[in-house]
Amino acid sequence: MNHRQTVQAVARRLPHLQRHTVAEVLEVAAEVWAAELAQRGGTVTVANLGRLYVEAQQMQVGGAVREKLKAQYGTVPATIRRLYYRFRPSNWLRDLIEEAYEQTQEE
Repeated sequence: MNHRQTVQAVARRLPHLQRHTVAEVLEVAAEVWAAELAQRGGTVTVANLGRLYVEAQQMQVGGAVREKLKAQYGTVPATIRRLYYRFRPSNWLRDLIEEAYEQTQEE
């Protein structure tokens, strides 16, 4: 489901709101969430869906990565930062998805 489809679906369920209003709310929410996730330790919890967060890890540079960086940049740092973008679904969403997959397997 893309942005336009989301706006249409929400506008259908909330007929008192115009589509451009729904689109603006979604865009502002995305901006607020992005700003939160850009902060160290930032977490966004979406009701009934789950939690978004970013984990950072310092990794020692060695082996093939060291050789690639050395060939590309000439110097190699001792460590590099690796970012992991995570989503942890809520129990409700997890159950809903598992139920949907079970129904499609039965058919």
